[in-house]
Amino acid sequence: MSQNAKPVFVRQQLLIDEKVQGALLKRAGFYSVACALYFIVILIFAECMSRQDISVGEAIFGCFAESIYWLPGLLLMAPMIAYDMLRQTNRFAGPVFRLRREMQRLVANESDRPLNFRDDDYWTEMADEFNQIRSELIELRKAQALSLASKATKESKLFDDAEEQGEEAALFGNLVS
Repeated sequence: MSQNAKPVFVRQQLLIDEKVQGALLKRAGFYSVACALYFIVILIFAECMSRQDISVGEAIFGCFAESIYWLPGLLLMAPMIAYDMLRQTNRFAGPVFRLRREMQRLVANESDRPLNFRDDDYWTEMADEFNQIRSELIELRKAQALSLASKATKESKLFDDAEEQGEEAALFGNLVS
């Protein structure tokens, strides 16, 4: 693999950010239940209005009796919809997760490679911007380390020079006396 080649990452987790993705799944579940209840109420209302000879209880029972036709499909589709939602939310939860992890590594001075997102992820340009900041910070840290090393070397040399001058003065003082 060349120096500039992006590593290929295979998704191993479906639920990357439980808080965000869980909230989205709960919200989608709530909306699905709300829609189903709305359609059931409308179906019961339509049944009562079209057949005025039946009671509301009979209309509700008739609605549940007809649910044998649509309920299995709904129950089969719900997990597929949830799975698809998790895959879609991975396209933004994954990049944010990796960005947070790389920021923590960068703060701890353990960032050993640039940040890369998958090709189908959202916000891929954010990785380029982060990598630019990362490079600049690494260069600033190197410059600071060189500056500190240079300053320490100068101080050490001044200390050594002062020690030598002190020894020479002591020798000169012994010679004069």
